Amino acid sequence: MCLSVSAVIVMSLLASAVIGQVVDNIASWTVAIYMDSDNDLDIWAQEDVNQMLTVSSTGVVNIVLLWDTETGPAHAYHVLNGELVDLEDFELHGIETNMGDGATLRKFVSYTTSSFESRNFMLVLWDHGDDSLGVCFDYHPGVDGDMDYLTHKEVVSALSGFKTDVLLFAACVLAMIEVAYEYCESNAEIDYIVASEGYDPMPGFPWDTILTELVSQPDMASLTLATILVDEHLDYYAVKHWAEDGPHQETEMPQSEEPGTAWWWMSYEHVTFSVLEVSRMREVASEMSDLVSAIIPEMDEYATMLSEARTEAILPWSQNGWERSVDLPRLVGAIHDRTSGAIASICEDVLQSISEAVVYHRTLDERSGYEGMGVFFPMSLAMYENCQVYYGQWPVPQWSEYYGQMLFADEIWLDFLDAFWNSIPPA
Repeated sequence: MCLSVSAVIVMSLLASAVIGQVVDNIASWTVAIYMDSDNDLDIWAQEDVNQMLTVSSTGVVNIVLLWDTETGPAHAYHVLNGELVDLEDFELHGIETNMGDGATLRKFVSYTTSSFESRNFMLVLWDHGDDSLGVCFDYHPGVDGDMDYLTHKEVVSALSGFKTDVLLFAACVLAMIEVAYEYCESNAEIDYIVASEGYDPMPGFPWDTILTELVSQPDMASLTLATILVDEHLDYYAVKHWAEDGPHQETEMPQSEEPGTAWWWMSYEHVTFSVLEVSRMREVASEMSDLVSAIIPEMDEYATMLSEARTEAILPWSQNGWERSVDLPRLVGAIHDRTSGAIASICEDVLQSISEAVVYHRTLDERSGYEGMGVFFPMSLAMYENCQVYYGQWPVPQWSEYYGQMLFADEIWLDFLDAFWNSIPPA
């Protein structure tokens, strides 16, 4: 009897070990990079890919790349043993692909998650970014029209039904309350967004060091990886000072002024990235709604104070119209310091909810004014009414067609902005 019981126990342990081994055969992480350099960023994309090639996929970490270049069609690759291995079974491999089409993104995510099964999934959207407008601007989409890009609604739709542990916007100006709230209220299941409140310098992320850390610690948690993305990125630019030699200084992007004065090079000093816990954005929006509701009835009294608070919160280094955004924590803090009673108390609640949503944040310049998340609060009525951005020769209307459709704007912020501008005489 004792031998029989022992045998059963041993067989159970062996069975558990086998089951555990099967579970362990599923990779820990899949990193899917959606790289749209079919535009003016192609030379920088090649640098990032070269860094990726120094690290190989393993049995526990998959590195998958969809790369659409300026000079050819898109290709899907498995980064393996220092090579880009063609994924010929992906339906868009070798085809001129519109990276600005949400259907393209969904096909890539669906293929990657089914072909490279893993317990955790990180999606990287690599390209230009523009707060409420979107990300991934394809200058040669292969369809009617000169350009296309992913709106946030398209990204949300593409990711619906998939679990995304970390969504990295390797792009500019996307750590905004409007963007984070849009994803919070969507059908996309996303734990963390990693994004910049300002510019992301042209050389991008140091993928060699980031992927090396992930491969060496494949069981790291999602928040750990999100934090590493910020730390490695900031540390990378801490030694890339604008006064030193920069990439392409003498060849692709020669300087017309003294060395180090080009805007893309000076941006090395202003790097800032945040980790936003998406589920917590609902509380931030709720507290902001309380603040707006308290201010609007007394807007005539508070308009001058709000102008001063906005000036204090303006992001310190901007170009191409991003003077329209301010730092949200600094704005709320400035309102708090200029008020008392109920409004000051609500500001404290807002600041607390922001501190819980911005779970990690760094900036290279402590005086820069970036505290983790921005909001649309333009400097003039004309900018408010006629916001446009330009990509190459293409003007893209932002305000009328896109900003007003974002949930935070529609539910909360437009009422505030309208009340504010109705209380301020035209400049």
